[in-house]
Amino acid sequence: MYKISNQDHNLVNIGNVNFVLNLTTYQVEHIDEALLHLLGVGSHLEVRELKSLIHEEDWEIVENTHQQMLQGKLVGLVKLRLIVEKKVIWIGTTPVWYSDQQQSLLLASISVITDEVANLETALKFANKKNSILQMLSHDLRGPLSIAKSIIAILNKDDLKPESLDKTKVISDIIENTIGLIEDLIDKEFLETVDAPLVKKRIDVIQKLREYIEQCKKFESVNERIFSLNTSSQEIMVELDESKFMQIINNLMTNSLKFTRPNGNISITVEDDIDHINMLFEDDGIGIPENLLPFIFDRYTLAKRSGLYGEPTTGLGLFIVKEIVGWHKGEISCTSAPEKGTAFTIKFPKHS
Repeated sequence: MYKISNQDHNLVNIGNVNFVLNLTTYQVEHIDEALLHLLGVGSHLEVRELKSLIHEEDWEIVENTHQQMLQGKLVGLVKLRLIVEKKVIWIGTTPVWYSDQQQSLLLASISVITDEVANLETALKFANKKNSILQMLSHDLRGPLSIAKSIIAILNKDDLKPESLDKTKVISDIIENTIGLIEDLIDKEFLETVDAPLVKKRIDVIQKLREYIEQCKKFESVNERIFSLNTSSQEIMVELDESKFMQIINNLMTNSLKFTRPNGNISITVEDDIDHINMLFEDDGIGIPENLLPFIFDRYTLAKRSGLYGEPTTGLGLFIVKEIVGWHKGEISCTSAPEKGTAFTIKFPKHS
């Protein structure tokens, strides 16, 4: 069985555990010197001192973890922020609840993961920016190329000399190949991201959407769409896979761009509903025909259509969106009316 020695702060038979809290007396039974030094609390640690160090936004995580442990569930790695001397320190801990007839103990292995979290956030930031820019650029490139291809087709109907027809055919083939390369690139990016496992963490969805909208607005002079973000709170924390969440937004934005005319409106609305968030992604584009609406989430759907400027589609976009929403235990639905626009409603649980 596990044994605790209060006198010399040594642990017996508990491996790499470096923190022990007695849940009966709420006394810290053991904490190693490295952690004491990190927390800057002298030679011992009181529970009230520990509480004061935990970031206020992460108390919800502590409470949820506590409830899961009381139910006998293994919680795995838990990531928390501590505020030490006005600096944010990320820690990773794997808590285990041990109880016998005499005492109830919380055993934990605690390590500092600040650099790891910073590196991950930087990588995700650039990956999301890359994805949004890729989506915008692909739309900007495909639209003009499709128009150019249509003009070439019109020219071919004119009374051109044979040598001119040969030249227009070469131009048409180059345009066709370029559009194909763009499509292959987008499809590969989509499918590779979907194959990756979920990596959830608490993110501020408002901040992420705000950053995304700002990226969209940089292309507004070309796309001639009006983007807007409406929220019930300035900050809403949700436990999500950030990369896949942004893929949902990317896919829905791509759809809206394909089917919304210049000077049209594309908006995202987010409402905080205690345990869930509700998102409304809508545009005032050409809408979806009533006979196609039931099939839009099917894989390789029969409802796939070329965009207003001939942008091609694989029919995978909305299927991927529904899959990712489902992986997060969320729900998605769609309403649409021809020439009035399309609205996607998504409901996400705020916690796993």
